[in-house]
Amino acid sequence: MRHKRDKAAGVIVFRRSDAGCLFLVVLSRLTKRPLWEFPKGGVDEGESLLEAALRELREETGLHGDAVRLVPGFERSERYRFSVGQGARRTLIRKSVTYFLAEAMKEEVRISPKEAHEYAWVDVDEAYRRIRYKERRKILIAAAEAAGCPPPAASVGNQLSKP
Repeated sequence: MRHKRDKAAGVIVFRRSDAGCLFLVVLSRLTKRPLWEFPKGGVDEGESLLEAALRELREETGLHGDAVRLVPGFERSERYRFSVGQGARRTLIRKSVTYFLAEAMKEEVRISPKEAHEYAWVDVDEAYRRIRYKERRKILIAAAEAAGCPPPAASVGNQLSKP
């Protein structure tokens, strides 16, 4: 089996509404199974992680420039592995994804039909439910805290039960 390292960057986007904080999630078109996630993508040669994250955000959602405001100091990473191909062509990918946090100044989103089926602005509890992976959920909790939003109810119970 071959091995490959891959870097990606993304942005967790939230906005404030009368209903509280809402988080942007996209239903990926690039995964085998339906997967809700935050806008993210690969880092091009010569790009910083932040430049890649903002480029991916613009490409996937149309949000850029004055439409978003970065939350200073928020940068969290997750690492995971997956394989592609079969037999002798099978490759193990070790992926590192760095997320930044931004507040959306507008509600309108224009998703890329090549990369996403749909998008949704959801409250933190629904975002926590839709985000499947444990490490990404931890990053969502940290993002909610950094944004001054209440944490997901499910995470509060889990944190209280830990020693």
